[in-house]
Amino acid sequence: MFKKKILVASLFMFCFNLIGSFLLFFQPLREFVLALTPINLIVILIFFLWANSDYSIKFFKTLILIYGIGIFIEVLGVNLKIIFGEYFYGKTLGYKLLGTPLVIGVNWLTLSLASYGISRYIFRQKVLIVLFASSIMVLTDYLIEPLAETLDFWYWANNEIPFQNYAAWFFVSLIIQVILVKTNFKLNIKLCLALLISQILFFVIQYFNYGLF
Repeated sequence: MFKKKILVASLFMFCFNLIGSFLLFFQPLREFVLALTPINLIVILIFFLWANSDYSIKFFKTLILIYGIGIFIEVLGVNLKIIFGEYFYGKTLGYKLLGTPLVIGVNWLTLSLASYGISRYIFRQKVLIVLFASSIMVLTDYLIEPLAETLDFWYWANNEIPFQNYAAWFFVSLIIQVILVKTNFKLNIKLCLALLISQILFFVIQYFNYGLF
């Protein structure tokens, strides 16, 4: 049953992300597909948690903490303009609180979990797990950034992505990964790879769509 859940969740992640990415090639469908982005992020997280089968109170408390960190740092970032740089969010990511889409916390959470699970599978030393997982998170953000404005995710002042964005991402990622390492949760490596790779493929396909290669 456990293996079947992992297979179902993994296939869903790939299908949802890949189909959505290819549909963006068709201009009449673009606005509709982008409007589904918050639902996509939430449903993928639900499938991930369902298949991973850790329903402990401790685990869900940690999820809430990481989500809270993601939202808190983004609210500060958008309003103070001194953490990541000067930027603001578009409409694609949905309902906002203080200029910050609530679903952005889900993005921090899913990326953190996937990066941690992959890093924990490769390394045993806690320091290496934290550093490698944080690097995965920053590299993923680096992949997304050139497409952010095109997809109406977020916009940078003067259309320039500041280096401090990546530095801040790495610092916040370190904090989150330290929390995950201390809790020592076990995440299924197949689920983590499916979540991360399917999301990366979504954006790689969009590089072809918008001729960014």
